Amino acid sequence: MIKDFDSINHETFMGEALIEAKKAGKRGDRPIGSVIVHNDEIIARGANSIETSNSNVAHAEIETINQNTAYLRKHARECIIYSTVEPCVMCLSTIVMANIRNVVFAVEDKYMNMKPFIASNPYIEKRVHNYVGGILADESLRILKKYSPEAAEVVLHGQKV
Repeated sequence: MIKDFDSINHETFMGEALIEAKKAGKRGDRPIGSVIVHNDEIIARGANSIETSNSNVAHAEIETINQNTAYLRKHARECIIYSTVEPCVMCLSTIVMANIRNVVFAVEDKYMNMKPFIASNPYIEKRVHNYVGGILADESLRILKKYSPEAAEVVLHGQKV
C-alpha cells in the first residue's frame, strides 16, 4: 500500500511516460507510453507497439507490465502505473490482475469511458485504490495529435471518425 499517494510528484513520472509515447510515435506506433513506479523509482517502461509488433494486444500498459513481471509478483500492490492515455478495458483488467492498485493517466479516453465500467464492476472497483487522470494531459494530447490525429479524435470525442 502506498502511504502518501497525493504527495508523489506524478508530473515527473508522467513525463517519463510521455518520453515513451514519443518513441512509439516516431517508430510508427500510436504514441501511448507507460511507466511503473515503486518507491519513487521507475521499475518498468513501455509503449504501444501494435503496428511494429503486429499484435493487437501490444498496448503500452501491457508492454510495461511484461517488462518486469517477477518484480511485480512481489511488489505490485505498492506500485503506480502511469499511462499517457486512460487505460482501455483490456489494459485496466490486466493492471488489476497484475495486482497494481494505483493508476495515473494523462488524457481521459471518452471512447472507452472507463469510470462507469469501474463503478459497475465490484471486483475491479475494490482493487483500484487510486484512479487519477489529467496529469500532463495537454502535453499528452499534443503528442497524440502529432503522431496519430485520428486516435486523438476518438479519445477526445468518444467516437470513431
